[in-house]
Amino acid sequence: MTSQHPHDDQAPTESLATRLEGAATAPDGTLAPGARLGRYRIEGLLGRGGMGEVYRAAQLEPVRRTVALKLLRSQRLQARHLAYFEVERQLLAQMRHPAIAQIYDAGATEEGFPFFAMELIEGSPLTRYCQEHALPLNQRIGLFIRICEGVQHAHHKGVVHRDLKPANLLVDTIDGRPLPKIIDFGIATAATLALGDAAMERAGTPEYMSPEQAHGDAAQLDTRSDVYSLGVVLYELVAGMRPDAVGETWSADTVTAMAPSSRLAALPAAQAQDAARDRGLSLPRMRRLLRDDLDWIVLKAMQHDRNARYDSVSALAEDLQRYLDGRPVQAAPATRRYVWRKFAGRHRTAVVAACAVLLALLGGLGLSLYGLQQARTQRAMAEARSAELAKVAAFQQSMLEDIDIETMGVGLSEGLYRQVESADPSAADAFGKALAKASTGDLARSLVDRQLLAGAEAAIERDFADQPDVAADLRESVARVYAAIGLYDKAAAQFGEVAAYRSRTLGEAAEPTLRAQQAQVQALLEGAHVDAADAVLRTALPRAISLPVNDRTRVKLELAQVQVISARGDRERAKGMAQAVHERLVAAVGERDLAAMEALNGLAAVQRSVGDIEAARANMEKLVPLRTAALGPDHEETLSAMGNLAVMRIMSGEKQGAVQMQRQLTDIYLHRLGSEHPVTLQARATLATMMVDSGQAAEALPMMKEVLAARERVLGQDHPQTLRTRLNLATAHARLKDFASALPLEEQVIRARSRLLGPAHPDTLSILVNHAGTLLNDGQAEAALGLLGDVQPLALKALGGKHPQAQIAMVIRAEALRTRGQREQALVQYRELFDLRRTLLGEEHVETRVAAWNLIDVYRELGRPAEAEPLYQRYVAPLLAADAKTLSEPEAEFVALYREGRRPGKQ
Repeated sequence: MTSQHPHDDQAPTESLATRLEGAATAPDGTLAPGARLGRYRIEGLLGRGGMGEVYRAAQLEPVRRTVALKLLRSQRLQARHLAYFEVERQLLAQMRHPAIAQIYDAGATEEGFPFFAMELIEGSPLTRYCQEHALPLNQRIGLFIRICEGVQHAHHKGVVHRDLKPANLLVDTIDGRPLPKIIDFGIATAATLALGDAAMERAGTPEYMSPEQAHGDAAQLDTRSDVYSLGVVLYELVAGMRPDAVGETWSADTVTAMAPSSRLAALPAAQAQDAARDRGLSLPRMRRLLRDDLDWIVLKAMQHDRNARYDSVSALAEDLQRYLDGRPVQAAPATRRYVWRKFAGRHRTAVVAACAVLLALLGGLGLSLYGLQQARTQRAMAEARSAELAKVAAFQQSMLEDIDIETMGVGLSEGLYRQVESADPSAADAFGKALAKASTGDLARSLVDRQLLAGAEAAIERDFADQPDVAADLRESVARVYAAIGLYDKAAAQFGEVAAYRSRTLGEAAEPTLRAQQAQVQALLEGAHVDAADAVLRTALPRAISLPVNDRTRVKLELAQVQVISARGDRERAKGMAQAVHERLVAAVGERDLAAMEALNGLAAVQRSVGDIEAARANMEKLVPLRTAALGPDHEETLSAMGNLAVMRIMSGEKQGAVQMQRQLTDIYLHRLGSEHPVTLQARATLATMMVDSGQAAEALPMMKEVLAARERVLGQDHPQTLRTRLNLATAHARLKDFASALPLEEQVIRARSRLLGPAHPDTLSILVNHAGTLLNDGQAEAALGLLGDVQPLALKALGGKHPQAQIAMVIRAEALRTRGQREQALVQYRELFDLRRTLLGEEHVETRVAAWNLIDVYRELGRPAEAEPLYQRYVAPLLAADAKTLSEPEAEFVALYREGRRPGKQ
């Protein structure tokens, strides 16, 4: 889990300069674009209602992001309500759920008008979204369940929404899936506080209010009021219309609302047909689906007696899930006939088979004897067919697993060239040169996906329905091909089906089941689906402990858990877990065991993430020869280790050798996998980044742009690797002094990581530090200091002093102070950095010498040469006097910079 970040809660509202008087206004009385409200700048009006307005606004500090700013100007908060409102604000800030739009800030203007700064959601109201996308009924219910989970999360935090309606339940399509977001949590609280005791608890929307809320009975208002509102929304979602406002909802005099199926039956035929068609159903089938279960669920949620409703939103969601699963719902009368009907619906095949058996028994003893003889004949035929089928399946499986994208790509290239050469020899040379620039591996991968694997999936469903064991083996082969060609989402789906089948037939702890789950987890992690991978791990890992200590499946599952924990930001814990796995394996089977090598690779990766570069490099220097000896130099795992080692070397200052190694790896992957395979894109991105770090930013820029475009197309805009490439492209622009291009790219990454990972995640903090450095280099020292004022303490806490980004933050702060002429303050920061590096890295490390150099410069600028001279003699003079042949690459670079008069540490 990510740690809490102060930016989420913001500073206390009392410290904000939020006066509306004098702010720029539009002719209609709303705030005009450009108007300021505290730390927010208004960009435009999104909507307006009886309680106030919603604006699109830019938050200017302490982080920059776009928010939805809701200003309630119908009433002012009374002074006696301010403390209660502050408590509510703190409660709202604690909510963290994917289905809840995050509230960043809340407060009141100096005139007493409440406001909320919320996550800006570019979505449609729930009912409109379902209608525009013609979502089937079951998908609508599944989407509604996710909304219920978000509301239940808020209830656990002690927050009741009080205004649940489709307009506050927004849905957007993310990665092809509908993603709901609940907005306006706490708005009703602010409104009731502003309106005063006389109208307590009446804030909300009449058509969706519970009776107790509509009648102003504050003593009875609790989470069940939200259950009622959700019942009205569910009614509208499944039936296509709300229950009548008068007599059934907020001012109801009747006890029970009309059931959705009854309302549907009362509609004009054309309107009812439209409602069914929107849900992908015929009208008779929609009537059957609404009748009973959905009627019961909706009416139970909307009971006027709150004690007769579901006692929680989770109970409502659970009953809806029972409906989707075909199980008896809790809202239904528990009659034997109903329970039996549900059982038969879930086990239709078994019930039909049982009935067939019963009829056969009633057929008589004479027929059974005849049937026995026939059965023996059929069994012999089936056994012969099964043996033949097994041979065919084994052949097909071997064909799938032997697919080689590299060979196919080369074959395509050679075949095309021969055809052109045969048809027009004079054009062959030009065509060959053009073909050399194309990626036939990418073409082969696309053909395999669309022509071969899609057909294989269909054939498995069609031809092996009666041979589920064979189907599972073939499906696993298809999944492995999907993974090999970089289509990780499709691979994860296939592995998931294989795991589910083997769990049912072999058991949850069987090795084939766990092996399929491990492959599913790895594909999910490659596709950046951390939460989904964690869900599978929670099931698989406890059962994998029964496998041998060095079983590869068990070790890979353990290391996948390390990846999940690291991805969520708790990297010190992840490092400790990886260390424990490696030590256990070395003690049990030795360091040359393949499982122990895998653990060493995982340990080095997490050591690198926490900034322990020397330890990570030492482990990779050990691993590469171990894997080369055990697997060969061209094995996939050996190449992967070499790539990690190249990164470790450049982070240690050995730039030229690292670039050369990475360039060789990139050429290998381009040849084997094509230019847009995720593995190749990773290699190309790493090479471009190394070139930037080695002073070749201009040469790296085109490659970086190509990789970014490919990752946006192949992986998506918000994939972690896409964001990393966008950040690296910003770095390349910054190295070329093109800050106008660098700063917007960095801001895009900041917004995406803050939204996806949280503002206190190590990756978010790292980009904030980089952004401060870019601002400084662009001449914005004041802005850099302002950003670091919040970020630097968090970076030091989350990353640790050993992490390079934490130290870079200290350098940027010192340089910004120095730029502003505050040399005494800069001296304090540089002294702290110097002491830290001496402790962590030692007296002779080149980074310690760099820190000493900065101190020397500041002492001299302050007119204190007596304090600068000992540092110069101890840390700089020995390198300047040394034989150049004896210097390491980082030391030689240090000497070159010093002699050129270029101060180190300036970003």
